Amino acid sequence: MSRLAAVVVHWRDFEETLGCVRSLAAEPDVDVIVVDNGSRDDAARRLAAEGPDVRCLTSAENRGYAGGGNLGLRAALDAGASVVLLVNNDARVVPGAMAAAAAALAGDPSIGVVGGKILCRDDPSRLWLAWGDLTYRQSLVALHGADVPDGPAWSEQRDVDWVSGCAMWFPRAALEQVGLLDEDFFAYQEEVEWCLRARRQGWRVVYAPQARVLHAGQGTSRDPRALRIRKYFAARNAVLLARRHASLAERAKLAACVGLSLPAELLWHALRGTAGEVGWKIAGVRDGLLGRRPPFEALGLK
Repeated sequence: MSRLAAVVVHWRDFEETLGCVRSLAAEPDVDVIVVDNGSRDDAARRLAAEGPDVRCLTSAENRGYAGGGNLGLRAALDAGASVVLLVNNDARVVPGAMAAAAAALAGDPSIGVVGGKILCRDDPSRLWLAWGDLTYRQSLVALHGADVPDGPAWSEQRDVDWVSGCAMWFPRAALEQVGLLDEDFFAYQEEVEWCLRARRQGWRVVYAPQARVLHAGQGTSRDPRALRIRKYFAARNAVLLARRHASLAERAKLAACVGLSLPAELLWHALRGTAGEVGWKIAGVRDGLLGRRPPFEALGLK
């Protein structure tokens, strides 16, 4: 395997995965690993036609973005990759992004992960996201560069709290020391948790705008199933992260923000007939506090 590898987690959306693989194929000397995350749509056979640099791994069940990503990350490391990109299947890597990220990593061996400039696929003049802060407020995090015009403010490389899980370039040494993604998170906030672990072990988390990625951003969809999944796991995993890593003051801050905001949010949605959206968020908070298994079947994930 070449020095550079890319891991794409596939689940039930073959055309999106195919588009991502084709964008990676345009990058020189990159081996592509697709993890078929229990989708049962014959992705391995269909992707084989894309060429010898596409390797497909198959999981018997949906392991989530964290679990599926880890299957691919392990395979890339086992094959000798020194830099591995973990990328959403609905993302498209802009030509030159792999080289830009690799150059940023090569410039400082203390960089544990590089995140790129994530642009909106339907309007590349706007950002989907640049980076985030860990705040322990209502949503756990604050977003920088979310759905705003691109411009000079987003064009400088910088150290940040965390970078988007849409596209994360890891050097081998960081993955070996910090470990892989925490599979208990399944999906959402797993990148925040990994970046927090990395920074506590002395690694830098860096936003590198020269590494550009186009993202469809299905996580913002109003599709009822996608909305349920996002609401539930974002809430559950905020609690899970705080339980594992936050100080008493940080836990109290998150508890106060959630405790004050949820009743108001529930009332607002109840008056509009959409209280179910908040119900999934409440269930996520409850399950995070009690350590319950997520309702994968009810969410349509198993």
